[in-house]
Amino acid sequence: MIRQYIKQGLVLIKQNRFYTAVYVLGTGLAITMVMIMAIVYHIRTANIAPESNRDRMLIVNSGFARKENSRVGGLLSSRTVKECFYSLETAELVTAATGIDLPAYVGDFYLSTSGSPDRYKSYVRCTDANFFKVFNYSFIVGKPFTEEEFQSGIKTAVITESLARNLFKETNVQGRSILINDNEYRVSGVVKDVSNIMNYTEGDVWIPYSAIPTVRDYSTFNEIVGILHAYILAEKPSDFNMIKEEIEQKRQAYNLSFDEWKYEIRDDHILSNMHSVLEQMDYRVDIKTQMWRYGWIAFLFLLIPAINLSGLMSSRMQERIVELGIRKAFGANRMTLVSQVLTENFLLTLIGGFFGLIASSMIVFGLRNLLFAVAFKDFVEMNISFSMLFNLPVFLYAFGFCMILNVLSSIIPVWATTRRSIVQSLYDK
Repeated sequence: MIRQYIKQGLVLIKQNRFYTAVYVLGTGLAITMVMIMAIVYHIRTANIAPESNRDRMLIVNSGFARKENSRVGGLLSSRTVKECFYSLETAELVTAATGIDLPAYVGDFYLSTSGSPDRYKSYVRCTDANFFKVFNYSFIVGKPFTEEEFQSGIKTAVITESLARNLFKETNVQGRSILINDNEYRVSGVVKDVSNIMNYTEGDVWIPYSAIPTVRDYSTFNEIVGILHAYILAEKPSDFNMIKEEIEQKRQAYNLSFDEWKYEIRDDHILSNMHSVLEQMDYRVDIKTQMWRYGWIAFLFLLIPAINLSGLMSSRMQERIVELGIRKAFGANRMTLVSQVLTENFLLTLIGGFFGLIASSMIVFGLRNLLFAVAFKDFVEMNISFSMLFNLPVFLYAFGFCMILNVLSSIIPVWATTRRSIVQSLYDK
């Protein structure tokens, strides 16, 4: 029966081209607005390499020192990371690294090769060895620096494929030397370029923070506050509360070594990736309120056009009253007629959804610099890959919105029309 309904729907589409065009356009615009929100949210929160473990990751982006009525905020010092995070037993892995705000603390980084006059201003991220275990970089050549190299403070570096080509005109450069602010580093590996939308993992160069004293030793207020972010990988998301409880225990033990300033940490200092993204959108509103807010916005984007399409659908059903009456006369029950009309209407909704998906992807790509802008980051062209815009979750979002819009716009006029008796339907003509 479904196949027959689809065939009949295709015939009706050809016979009523104006109605089809108006309905598809209305559906497409509604789906476009909602899909823009869905695609941006997906790119920010989904497991996308090298940030493939976002769903089971906790992020500590702030550190605070308190003394009586004084409170000073910043990031984490290497000592705080070591005492409160590296030794966590409830976590699978813990890593620490600098963020995009590093130049504000230690200045810019320039890369070159020995004897070359060319110098490249580059985004350097200082990390530990676990960073390449928590995040899944794709190595073209070589491997990341080891824990032994990190502990020894050896000057070694991982660079991107594009930087390797700029510096050496090739990517097979493992073991060769580069100059970072005139300090010599050995290249241990080359990775594929990372989209600058990936806030935790983007960069041109990754080096051990133990190799740079200005980063390793940067600390204030009893060595509590520094310039490091901590990323905690749980075995499963349900372990988050247990990990937070262990962090609190370690924080209390850590503070016993201080007389004045104390390390302060609250639940809103340890965030999942989704909560971190929502906090960046509006730090003044709690997470639950934001989820309700954006949920209502998405619903309204679907409801308003659904009301307009429902009126169009009602007009269309008036033209088909006799047809439905004849079908009833030949034994079709009410649910059969409703299923038939909804299936036919879903074809139109699906076509509109397809155009909405294409349009929303084009808009997100065109406005990527605005939609994915981040504080502390100089204006750069944002890189979005095809796989970020078009993938199974995004397709399922679009399909789900099409289903919702189809039901919202069709169910009331269809249900009202099929309530008429056979005599009323035939007499209406």
